[in-house]
Amino acid sequence: MGIMQTEAIFATLLAAAAFLKKPVQDLATDSLRDAYDATKTHLRKRFGETSEAAKMLDLATAKPESLLRKALLVEESASSGLDKDTILHRLIERLSLLVPGSVQTDGPCVRVSGCGNSVQVAGRDLIHTMKHIQRNTITPDERHLSVGQRDQVQSVIAELAARLAGDDGAPNFAGAHRMLQRRYNVASYLLLPRDRFSDALAFLKQQRAIHRSRLRWRNPVAYRNDFFRAIFAGARELGWNGERVYQFTSETLGLRRPVASLKELGPVQLKSLADAVQRRVARTRERGAR
Repeated sequence: MGIMQTEAIFATLLAAAAFLKKPVQDLATDSLRDAYDATKTHLRKRFGETSEAAKMLDLATAKPESLLRKALLVEESASSGLDKDTILHRLIERLSLLVPGSVQTDGPCVRVSGCGNSVQVAGRDLIHTMKHIQRNTITPDERHLSVGQRDQVQSVIAELAARLAGDDGAPNFAGAHRMLQRRYNVASYLLLPRDRFSDALAFLKQQRAIHRSRLRWRNPVAYRNDFFRAIFAGARELGWNGERVYQFTSETLGLRRPVASLKELGPVQLKSLADAVQRRVARTRERGAR
C-alpha cells in the first residue's frame, strides 16, 4: 500500500464514523462497524489510552464533520509515525472499501488502492490517474514554541478543557483551543511565537481560574485542590514558608485560632484566601516593576 499520509488515514476513518451515525442497519453496515472499531482500537493502542492524541481521536470521531477537531487530531498524532504503520494501512484499506459512496460504479466489484496521489482503480477496466491535493499543513519551526513549552501549554489546555466540559462531562478541547486561536490569531497552539509563550501560558491559567467554578459540583476535590495550588504558587513567589501562609490565613479570614492545615478550610474560605494571596502577589509585582 506504500506510505499513507496521516490526513488520508483520518479522512477515511472519519468518513466511516460519519456514515455509522446515520440510521442505517444492514449486513454491510455491520462489516463496516467491525472494521471501524478495529481501526480505532488499533489507533488508541498506538497513541496510548490516556494520551492527548487518544482524547482527540474520541472527539473527532464523535463529531466527524468538524474540520477543527480533525485538524487537532492530525496535530496531536503528527509524531506517532502512522505513515509507516503497515497494520494500520491494511485496516484503513479495508475500511475504505467498505465506506459507502467512496466508489461509484455500475459494473462489477471495484477495488481502489493508491500510493501518494496515484490512484489505481481495478475492475472491468484498469485506470491510472493522478490527482493533485492541496492541504494546509502545520509545520512549526524555531520561531514557534519549543517542545518543552508545548508540553506546558498542552497541560494547561487539558485542565481548561475539563472545566469547559458539557453536560456529558467530556473535556471540551476544541473550546480551549479556540480561545488561543482567537487571542493570538493562529491556526494552532503549535504556531504560537516562542516569545509569546509566557503570555499564552498566563492567559490559559487565567481562563482556567475563570472557569474554576464549574468544578465545584462536578469534582469538589479538584475544586479545592485548585485553590491549594493557587495559594501555594503565590506563597512561593512571595517567599513565604508554611508558617507565614498559616499566619496570613488567620489574619485574612479573621480566624479565632490559627490553622494547622489549609484542609481545615471550606471552599468559600479557600476562595477568599486564594484571592487575597493573588492580590498580594500583584502588589509585589507592581512594586518590583517600578
